[in-house]
Parts: sequence; C-alpha cells; structure tokens
Amino acid sequence: MHKNARLHRWWDSWLAVLILATVSLVGVRLWATDWTGDLYLLVYLAFIAGAAGLMVGFSRFSVWITGLFAAIFGTFTFGWLFGTTLDGGLSWRVRILNILGWRLRIAIEQVADGNTITDPILFLTVMAAMLWITGFVAAFILIRKGSVWPSLIPLGVSMLVIGHYDLNPVRNTRYILIFFLLALLILGRLTYMRYQQKWQQEGITTTSETRADFNKTLLVITLILIVLAWVIPVTPAQASRYSDFWETLTEPWDQLTDELSRIFVVDQTDPTYFGFFGDSLNLGSGTPASEEVVFTVEVTQPPPPGYRNYWRARTYDTYQGATWSSSPGLAETMLFPEEFLIPYPAWEGGETAAYTITTSADRTANYLSPGLPTWLDRPAQAILHPLGENEQDLISLIADPALFSGDAYQVETQVRLPTEAELLETTTEYPGWTERYLQLPDDFSEQIAALAVEITQDVEHPYEKASAITRYLRINIEYARTIPAPPTGADPIEWFLFEQQMGFCNYYATAEVLMLRTLGIPARMAVGYAQGDLDPESEQYAVRKRDSHAWVEVYFNDYGWVVFEPTVSQPAYILPAGFRDGNEQDFARGDDDIPQMNDPTPQPDIPLMDGDSSSLEDQAENPFIPVITSRIIWTILAIFGAALLALVFILLRPMDFDIKIDPLPVLVENYLISRAKPVPGWLHQWSLRAQMSAPERAYRRLSWSIKLIGLPLKASDTPIERAQALIRTLPDAEQPALDIVNEYQLEQYSNHIINEERAKAAERQVRKLALHARLRQIFSFGNKPKSIKY
Repeated sequence: MHKNARLHRWWDSWLAVLILATVSLVGVRLWATDWTGDLYLLVYLAFIAGAAGLMVGFSRFSVWITGLFAAIFGTFTFGWLFGTTLDGGLSWRVRILNILGWRLRIAIEQVADGNTITDPILFLTVMAAMLWITGFVAAFILIRKGSVWPSLIPLGVSMLVIGHYDLNPVRNTRYILIFFLLALLILGRLTYMRYQQKWQQEGITTTSETRADFNKTLLVITLILIVLAWVIPVTPAQASRYSDFWETLTEPWDQLTDELSRIFVVDQTDPTYFGFFGDSLNLGSGTPASEEVVFTVEVTQPPPPGYRNYWRARTYDTYQGATWSSSPGLAETMLFPEEFLIPYPAWEGGETAAYTITTSADRTANYLSPGLPTWLDRPAQAILHPLGENEQDLISLIADPALFSGDAYQVETQVRLPTEAELLETTTEYPGWTERYLQLPDDFSEQIAALAVEITQDVEHPYEKASAITRYLRINIEYARTIPAPPTGADPIEWFLFEQQMGFCNYYATAEVLMLRTLGIPARMAVGYAQGDLDPESEQYAVRKRDSHAWVEVYFNDYGWVVFEPTVSQPAYILPAGFRDGNEQDFARGDDDIPQMNDPTPQPDIPLMDGDSSSLEDQAENPFIPVITSRIIWTILAIFGAALLALVFILLRPMDFDIKIDPLPVLVENYLISRAKPVPGWLHQWSLRAQMSAPERAYRRLSWSIKLIGLPLKASDTPIERAQALIRTLPDAEQPALDIVNEYQLEQYSNHIINEERAKAAERQVRKLALHARLRQIFSFGNKPKSIKY
C-alpha cells in the first residue's frame, strides 16, 4: 500500500472571487462600448469562462484534456447564449443550425467575397471566442500554477485594446482603475498564499486574526496606490511622450485592424431599416420623389404575359384613426429553405414565377414578392393569417437576419392573372375568415358610404363595383406626392375625397378599400413597391424610392386576392377580358368609355437567362437541402466522435480524472478471462503498463531512455546504478533521474507519501534529454558515444 500525495492547487475562496470579478469586468467593459446589440451576452460568457477555468484548474485533468473540455464546453456555451436571443418557441436545432449557423455562414461568405460585413454575428462570435479563451486560461493558470502575470496580462491587454477603440476617456479611466484594483488584490492575495505555504513548511502557524489583518492591510495599500496613480499630476511633456509611445506601439495594430475593419463592422446606433413595413402604417403626408435605387430584380422564370409585378411587403386589414394595422389572431413562424411550406387555399389559375432580388439599401427587413411565395432561399419569419384548420394566408415575410446592401435572395411564387369573365362568374358567399376584411372605423363617414353607393348604383357584381370605384378615383382625384396634413378633427379620407381631391397612393388605396367594405366586399391594403423600370440591357427591373406604393387587393371566391390600381400615377391595371358563358367572343370591357385612365402597359416577356427554362424547383430539387443535411450529419458525427474520443481517453487514464474504474486494457483483459478466451500477449503487457503507478511508469521510461542512447541494460542493476549510468552520459539528466529513482524506491520499499507530479515531470524531462541525445547520435554521421564500463 502507498499513499498518493494530493496535487497542490492554489485554491482560495477570495482568490476565486477576485479572478471571477476580473474576468467578468472585461465582459462588462465590452458591453459598455455599446458597439452592437446583444453585447450583454459577453458578460455571462466571461463569468462562465472564469468559473469553468476555476473548476478545471482545481481538477486533476491534464492540460490537453483541459483544452478539449474548454473547446467543447465553450462551443456549447456560445450556442446556448446566442440561442437565447431568438424566439423561445423555436427548437434549439432550428436556432443553432438554421438561424445562427445561417447568419454566420452568410457573414463568412461575404468575407470571402471581399464585402463589408454588417451583420454583427461574426463580430460577436470572434469577441466571444477571444473572451472565452482569455477568461478560461486566466482562471485555470491562476489556480493550477499560481502564476499571476500570465493570468492578468492578457486580460489587461484586452482592457487596453477595448479602451483604445472606445474613445471615452471617463469610461476608460473608470474601468482601468477597477481592473488595477482587482489585479493588485490578486497579486497581494497570491503572495500571501505563497508565504503561508512557506511558513507551514517551516512549522510557523498563522491565526485567523493574522489573516484578517493581512487582508485589511492589502486592501488599504491597494486603494492608496490607486489614489496616488489618480492624483499624481502628469506634465504636458510626459503626456506627449506617452502619446507618442502609445501611437508607436499601436500603429501596427491599427494597420491590421484597418484591413480587418470590414469584417468587424459594428453599429453604435439602434437598428433602423429603410422602407420597413411593420405592424402599422400611417397615411402620412407623402415624400419627395427620389431616383435612388432600392433594389433590382432579375426575372428567372417569367409570370404569364400581361402580368404586372407588385413587390408586396405586407398587407393590413384594420383601419382606425388614419392608421392601418393588423388585427389580433395572426400566427408567426420561422420558415427555412428546406422546409418552406405555407398551406395556401387551393385557389385556381396559379402559375409559377421566380425572381432574384438584390437589395441596394443599407438595411431592410422585408422580403418582397408578388403573388403567393412558395419558396425562399433564406430564413424568414412568416406572419400568417389562419383561414381554417389547414389553410393559411400570408401577411408578410420578415428577413431574419436583416438584409444589407448587396444581399440577394431568390423567391419562387404562385401568381394569378384571372380574366374579367372568370371573376364575373364568382359568387358572393364569402368564407367566414373574410370578416376582418370588412372592418370599418367606429365613426365611419356616412358621406363616404353614400359616395360608394352612388358610384356603383348601375352595377351588380363585386368585380364591376371594384372597377367602378377604381375608375372614379383615377378620373376625379389628382395625384400629388406630398400633401398638407388634414385639418384638425377632420376625417382624412373624407377630406381627401371631397375637399382636397388630391393625394398619393396611401389615400387612393385607403379610400377604395373603405368604400368596397361599405358595400360588403372584402378588401385589404397592400404595401410595397410598384414594378419599377426595366433596363433593356441588363433585363432587370430597377426599383427606386419613388416606386414605394400602396394598392388595393380585393377577394374573389376561387381566385383569392386580385390587384386593383386606383392611383392615377400608375398605369391602369386591366385584366384580360376572357370569355363568358362559353361564348367564344371576347367579353367587352368598355375601356373606351374611360379616356382619363392610362392605357394598360403589359409586362414585357422577359426571356430566362442562359436559355434556362426550368423553375427553381427543377434545379437540383432545391440545392439548399443537401447543404443543410450534410452540415447536420457532420455535426452529429463530430459530436459523437468527440464524445467517443473523450470516453477512450478517460478509460485509458482514469487516474488522471480521479475516477475509480479500471483502465480500458484491464477491462478488455478481464472480459476475455471471464469468457475463457485467450489473452494476447500484447494486451497482457498493455494491461500491466496501464496498472502501473506514476513512479513505476517513470522508472520504466528511465530504463527505456538508457536503451535509447545505446547503453547496455543489465537485469542485475539497481535503480540507482541505472540512474548513474544515464547521468554519466547525460549530465543534464542528473536531477530528474534521481527524482525518478527516489519516488520509485519510496513507493516500492516504504509506506511514505509519494509525489506523482514530481515523477511525471522528471519522466518528461528524461525522455526529452534522451531523445535529443539520440538525434545527435543519428546526425553525427557514425560517431558513437564513449563506452561505459561498469
């Protein structure tokens, strides 16, 4: 029997609290910069990193096992903390792989393409990794080795670098002083612990009063030093020398960060989005025309001839007090390219169209599409209107993450171009879910309702009524991009129709939707952008700020929502005539009766690029799916492989983990013996080696080293004789060789406490010296060492 000496650790409760506070301070310092959103996560990350470093530092884990643990646990912590910022209703797989993984992938691709990164995900990831490494290592080294400067210097450099870019002198000074206070307390506390260890070895005891007095003195001295550093005046010459020194010191770093600045773009303001159509929309007073391009559109699969694209961002159903909004009861869900599914009603006449839209705005949050989107190549938050048990209608698609200038996305959609004849055949028995599209303000104007009845008194069908109101607005209301605010207390739409008789799309569309609702016809407000201008050279649409638009969508049974265009600044939207009641003659529309309406401008038939006539669905059945699937498979395999590798390491060296189980070769040998199976010789030898103590393995390495450098090994040699033989050839190995022999003899021939760490360190040193000696022999071209005589 022998006793193993307990490994020495520099553990102290106060020291643990101080290093945790210091590591957390770096995270708080980053949070205080307010460089981007979600920086508060780094405070939690820093604390967890420090706590993990303390625990592993106190454990028996070797350095390389510690590194493996830090990597695995750190990755888990990153994902968990970042995942908490997302919708709690989503699964963790979706949050980590589909959202965060997607954002990081996009950011890395932008770096590879040389583009500026404006999504903060890459910046947060890099900062989190650096903070995790510095915090974990600082706590680990402090407890495991009792080394102050290797622990504090990286943290101090981090504080200086953050302050160098924060440019807030008051805040910088405050945090630097707090850091120095904590650093001095750590230095003083560890110094006291070293002296206390020395006193114990010399038989000197210390009382609790002595320790309390020391702590008080340490705190007072530290505070005095901090105050002196604060109040000592600095002359202009000293400040100039310091400034020149700091500029010289940081110039290479600034050059490097200038090159990398496009990767770490941070936003010091609240996120703002251009043209974002959110939960509500005010009628407003208009905006001046602007030729700035917001996005461009490449048509990859054209819609039916004559179809005009309205790039819809959102629809609204509730109007109250000059503001449109969405009524309660909507559902929100995350959609991803590999599982983009919205159960639309089975409306007739749908045809597939596909577009590639490239944004030019700094930041946008709406995906745009005509018709009913059926596939999108990016993650999106879908706002849906449940129509029944198994049907939904789309209200809006929100980009998550946001879109930045240069970002492009592909969308596939179902578009419909019903004929007038088909719509005139529809019934007026509307489904129950359309009730929200009949809402009117509580104090709705009777004058507007009367105007709707007057305009439609000579027609019966909802399509004819919608066409009549559209015609009336286009003929009688003048267009203006900006108008004055309505008089105080006046109904804005009543004022628009009867007094001002001038306005822009918000007023046109609102007036028509409300008049249709008074007639019992479901209608809604749609917003986004008009089609834009087609560039004949690039065969792409350029959509500008002036193309921002609102229009009317009217519901027809069997065909869904149909666009109506009451705003006179836009070309009239005239549907194909079609045939009625089986009559092969075109159904007359009476276009010649409305000379004030702009002539319809059918959409040019845009050919597909490179002669491709297939839809996005036909192109490898959605290329996103194998990418995501392979990523998931490799992630699972990597996790499984890491877990298996960790298990093998633990079974091979359970003593390093303070686990009371037999090593792996012993388990295998015992299993074979229990099954009456023969045990291979190599396995038996491996099992014997696995059961050796640290001094036994060190002594075995000593004998191996003697053989390695070409010295004879005699079975009759005592341990000290073998050590002396090695020392005569390798004088530098004297101390480690004697340490090995001493620990080995203590274990074999006494009941004294042994020092396993000393044996392991001596073993490594002897092995290193023997290998170097052997290499010198190999490259000495035949020169042999002098023979040793015993």
